[in-house]
Amino acid sequence: MLEPSLHAELEAIVGAAYLETRPEALRQWTENTLALPKSLLAVVSPENEAQAVDIVLFCARHRIAYYPLSTGKNWGYGGATPVLDDMLVLNLSRLNRIIEFNAELAYVVVEPGVTQQDLYEFMRARGHEFMVPTTGAGPQASLLGNALERGYGLTPHEDHFGSLLAIKAALADGRIYRSALSELGGECVDRLFKWKIGPYLDGLFTQGNMGVVLEGTIALAPKPENVTQFVVFLDDEDLERGVHAVKQLKLHLPAIVGGVNMMNKRRLLSMIDNQWIGEKALEEIRVIEYARKRELPDWAIVGALYGRNTLVQAGKKIIRKECRGFARKFVFLGRKKFEFATAILKWLPLDRLRLLLANAGRALEILEGTPSKVALPLAYLKSKNGLPAGELNPDRDNCGLMWFSPLIPLDPPIVRDYVQELTRICLAHDIDPLITLTAFSARCFDSTIPILYSREIEGDADKARRCYDELLKEGVLMGLFPYRLDIDHMHLLDDPGVPAFWMAQAIKKALDPHNLVAPGRYVNGRLA
Repeated sequence: MLEPSLHAELEAIVGAAYLETRPEALRQWTENTLALPKSLLAVVSPENEAQAVDIVLFCARHRIAYYPLSTGKNWGYGGATPVLDDMLVLNLSRLNRIIEFNAELAYVVVEPGVTQQDLYEFMRARGHEFMVPTTGAGPQASLLGNALERGYGLTPHEDHFGSLLAIKAALADGRIYRSALSELGGECVDRLFKWKIGPYLDGLFTQGNMGVVLEGTIALAPKPENVTQFVVFLDDEDLERGVHAVKQLKLHLPAIVGGVNMMNKRRLLSMIDNQWIGEKALEEIRVIEYARKRELPDWAIVGALYGRNTLVQAGKKIIRKECRGFARKFVFLGRKKFEFATAILKWLPLDRLRLLLANAGRALEILEGTPSKVALPLAYLKSKNGLPAGELNPDRDNCGLMWFSPLIPLDPPIVRDYVQELTRICLAHDIDPLITLTAFSARCFDSTIPILYSREIEGDADKARRCYDELLKEGVLMGLFPYRLDIDHMHLLDDPGVPAFWMAQAIKKALDPHNLVAPGRYVNGRLA
């Protein structure tokens, strides 16, 4: 609880309406899908950059630790919840200006509170033909927050941190950080050239706690003439050949293929049918029955081709060539074909095909750079309350979800070993192994595994956590480690014996000697 004098000082900065200290309201801010509530001092929501900096200075004066967040939609990793207890949450969602939009040079400058939907509506209202860097987190997730967490998507700029060209941040003492290139007078090119001049420092503000990012410049991909979704069906015995094909597509079609997913049949089932998941993991023979009934393969390769019609047609031929000999089926779906099929099926009694087409259409939206909620229902699969009628908010709606997201080389034997070991561990804990492998280069997969559990069943959260911990342990033995961590596992990076960690801690101490900015977030949590 804030002391009365501190409460009054903060209230003078933002106004009474934007300082929350009521215990019942604070509890809502620490609801998350990990079942890890924390205690908070308060939640303060500045309106603009000046107020945000004043709050940073307030915390420096009074040695108050604070946790900056953009919109807090970090589902499955902790949401808006700080790593440690008794912190002040610095909610930046009201900083929601689109500061600059440059259509000629294809970039946008945004504040932390700008969401996927905000940018989409902004461009649609002005007739700008660019793609929003969409993710499965949904329309209300922050663009900048996802880029700073090094998230990714499936559109042409699949690496969202790679598309983050410049940042502006407040340090713990209130000073403003910009790159040397900007400070030396090159602000216009600072927003165009990611790597600046001298040591690259912008990266310090990603997956860390070196300061409060107040704005970011994001490169945008123009909306192409043609966006065509492709799906390749394959049997489990051909998994290795499928991995090799994905590598070849990313290697030889980098300009017209975005991120490429490989999903197993359990993951495919979770996208089109919420009836098959129960309290315990389904036996493989039952999964096979469900998949056959819905004509789903063991594995599917899913992605999109982007570009002029002639390039997309050439890309289709290359996909067929690379997958010939093992592909059970090819599906290519563009917007015109989707609308035509929808119109035809409207008059036919084929409910199953309509369901499949509707799901394909929602996936196509994300691939086209249109914000979509298509991925959010996944978090509700073990919730006894089902999907709510209004806005989907997995943290608020008592969903049970933990993401395990290891990096996997695009090496077929390693992928096979990983899939087998992950499946074994998940089933041993009665967790359905819903596997997605996303290739964002020709070298590496990120495998996103949703560990789903029921918050209504006593002990289910502990079971899910044990599953995560065993996956992490066995993954490390295989040389595989997550690309991001949830708030329950960031302590693993607090290892003074690892040079990269103590270097990060030394930088942290220099920039934030009292460890006030998000202590425990990737860099050590010991308060000085």
